[in-house]
Amino acid sequence: MRISLLHLFGIITLSFVGTAAAASSFPVVKPDPQAIAAAAQWLTIVDGGNYAHSFEVLPARIRSSGEAGERNWVSFLRSRRAPLGRPLSRVFVKAQFSNTLAGSPDGNYEFLTYKTSFQRKAQAIEQVTLTKESGHWQVSGYHFR
Repeated sequence: MRISLLHLFGIITLSFVGTAAAASSFPVVKPDPQAIAAAAQWLTIVDGGNYAHSFEVLPARIRSSGEAGERNWVSFLRSRRAPLGRPLSRVFVKAQFSNTLAGSPDGNYEFLTYKTSFQRKAQAIEQVTLTKESGHWQVSGYHFR
């Protein structure tokens, strides 16, 4: 299934903005170690500035947007995340879980929150959204403030 550019914009908006607000209402849980590992691996990719690769490891549902989706994803990270610089520290804060997420299919969603200090932003909160659509955890959203 191909996702239209307008639908992709909705996914990217939800992935980067909406999940943080939505996750605040989900119960705090003990984090799944596999979710923690998947998030750490993905964050390493983003921290290294490998934004195109960070898109390649997203769930197929998001990648189905093709080159336009990848360009939007990379553009967003270059314009918003890159200016923060390298992370100096990242501390896990909490995990939350839900079987539903607005604008996404029902499934398993884990939201991991970190307190992060970047080169050019001393105090930030990062939230990584993971989904288990393919039998293993994959990052499907990323938000920071």
